[in-house]
Amino acid sequence: MLDIQKLIGTPKIVVTETNDTTTAFEVKNLPRGFGHTLWNGLRRIILGYNIWGSLTGLKIKWVQHEYHVIDGVRETVIDMMLNFKKLRFSIDESVEGQQWISQKFSKAGVFTSQDLKLPAGVSLLSTDAYLFEITDPSVEVVFDIRLERGYGYFSIDFLRNRDHKDEAGDVATLLLDNDFAVVDYVKYDVEEVIEDFSGTTKDTVVIEIKSRYKGISPKQIIMFAGEVLASYAKLFIFDNAYVDRSVLVEYNELQAENEKLAEEVNIKTMPIDALPLSERTRNALIKNNILYVEDLEKKKKGELLLMKWVGRKAIDEINSSLSSINKALIA
Repeated sequence: MLDIQKLIGTPKIVVTETNDTTTAFEVKNLPRGFGHTLWNGLRRIILGYNIWGSLTGLKIKWVQHEYHVIDGVRETVIDMMLNFKKLRFSIDESVEGQQWISQKFSKAGVFTSQDLKLPAGVSLLSTDAYLFEITDPSVEVVFDIRLERGYGYFSIDFLRNRDHKDEAGDVATLLLDNDFAVVDYVKYDVEEVIEDFSGTTKDTVVIEIKSRYKGISPKQIIMFAGEVLASYAKLFIFDNAYVDRSVLVEYNELQAENEKLAEEVNIKTMPIDALPLSERTRNALIKNNILYVEDLEKKKKGELLLMKWVGRKAIDEINSSLSSINKALIA
């Protein structure tokens, strides 16, 4: 971070959860221009690189192409494919590669995503999504769905080329071009703030993320985007290049300075009553209008001795009390 943060303050983030799917992240004390610089990059990553599970292939028994019509099923195969494309899943990191999952449906009725039988490590995000309806009770629909975790958008050409390259292609596989998005929208607002007469300007930025599903926290989404952005930025840190670090400051150092400053402020505003003093000495200081540690720090020993009810014994007691909080009277 730039050392201007020492002047405008340490960046602070405030997280506000509006509901189960929407969260606002407000960051204060950013240098001028950094609001747009940071959040535009994060926004693009969030929208383009969601790591979740989607369906990219479908095999239906006795169906060879998407223009087929299944007797006893209300939807055409194309309609069924469109319904399956909308499904989103959460897949554990331990689950690797593509998965073909077999499904079988019989008897008349409406079937939704809740009727899918999923393996361990896979959970459904699109609860109660409509799939198709069987109108003939004698009809049985048997199919396999291909589930995989990815990001971006997988086009039909990409899937066809990939499947052929891996020798995993099957003429009976109905390819589903699909993305892996779980975010409805990401929006941000940047406000430039001038807080003093010196004209020092800093940014305050608010980014709001809305996910489509309750099972996904916006914190998960923005944390992943932050990791991606940081990892790419590290590409430009070269071992053999000189960097003038005199204008840089570490975030941890800023926090430590702030904590130390806050401690100093707390001690200075500490009332005399909080010091371990005898009743007589405490009353003597209060009667002489010394009410806080800050007031006491400004006094010299000689000044205190000239005050009424304050003697050398009281001075020794005051010095001893101040040393317990790493303070002392002016000599």
